[in-house]
Amino acid sequence: MTKQIRCEECGAPMQPHTDGRRYQCGHCGAEKQVAIDTEQLAEGLRLDLSNVEAFVAGLASSLLHAFPGKTRVLHEGSQLILLELNLDPHMYIAKRELAGHYTAQYKKLVRGVALKTKMLPVDEWVKQLTQSIADHANQTAQVAQVLAQLRGTI
Repeated sequence: MTKQIRCEECGAPMQPHTDGRRYQCGHCGAEKQVAIDTEQLAEGLRLDLSNVEAFVAGLASSLLHAFPGKTRVLHEGSQLILLELNLDPHMYIAKRELAGHYTAQYKKLVRGVALKTKMLPVDEWVKQLTQSIADHANQTAQVAQVLAQLRGTI
C-alpha cells in the first residue's frame, strides 16, 4: 500500500514514481525522495516463512540481483546450503544443516572481524535483515543524491 505524500511547496498530493522512493507533484512539479521502510521490503520480498527452504532460495536470488558484490551463495547439487549477505558492519547468514532445516546467524563486524555472533529464529533474522537492507538503501540513496547535487555545482 502506498502512503499519501503531500507536496511541501503547494500541498497538493504527490504521485509516486515506479521505484516507490520518489514522488512528483502534478500541480507544481516539485519532487521529493522518501526513505525505504522495512514494510516495503517485506512486501517486495513477499515474505512467506511457511516454507523456509523456498523462502531462503528466493531471498538468495533477490539478494544476488540487488547486492552481487555483497552476497555469497553456495549450492550442493540443487540445494542451497549457504546464504551470506555482508552489509558491513552487519553480516547475515542462513545455513542449511544436515537435518534439512536452516539456521540463521547475525554477525556484528568491525574491520571484517566478527565481534558478536548471534543465532536467531528465522523470523527475527528476517526482521533484522530487512531493517539493515532498508538502512543501507537509504544511506546509498543519500550519498547518490549528494553526489548528484555536487555534480550539478561543479
